[in-house]
Amino acid sequence: MKPKQFFFVVLGIIAVVVAAGAGGYYLVLQKMNERSANLASALSEQVSAGDQIESLSKLKRQYDRDIVPILPLMDDALPRDKKQTEILAQLQTIASGVGLQISTVSMPSPLGLPTSVSQTVKAGNVLALPISFQLSGSYDQLQLFTARIESLNRFTNITNLAISRPDKSKPIVYSISLNAYIKP
Repeated sequence: MKPKQFFFVVLGIIAVVVAAGAGGYYLVLQKMNERSANLASALSEQVSAGDQIESLSKLKRQYDRDIVPILPLMDDALPRDKKQTEILAQLQTIASGVGLQISTVSMPSPLGLPTSVSQTVKAGNVLALPISFQLSGSYDQLQLFTARIESLNRFTNITNLAISRPDKSKPIVYSISLNAYIKP
């Protein structure tokens, strides 16, 4: 082989090696970029998950601080069963405290066997225990009575109030219907 031919063969081999090296470098660079993008994506997901965990932990602490202490109050305000004797005792105590007398009390009869929610009616998302009763006394006493009903620890509302005075020598008679609410 002549030196000129040898030179061209070596030059060709060098060109092939350089081309193969450049191609290999390009492929390795592409793989590195792909893996770098995958790593950045995984890191981003990890940071997002960490932020989400931190946010949930913060919400849990806030729930424990703000909600847990008032859960018993919420259970008193909206109990899971009717607790009719308790509400009737509260009504009697309020009436006596303002000088009124409860003369009659009526509630719906239970259908079937009595349960913790019998005698109730559906009222939106909750159940209501309707209670009707009559009071006798002055108008000022009635105002005090209704104000104290509003401050009960249980959700109630007066649904009907009828006032009558059959005889002017006797006190005014108030026929009241109210709902005491419970959780369904």
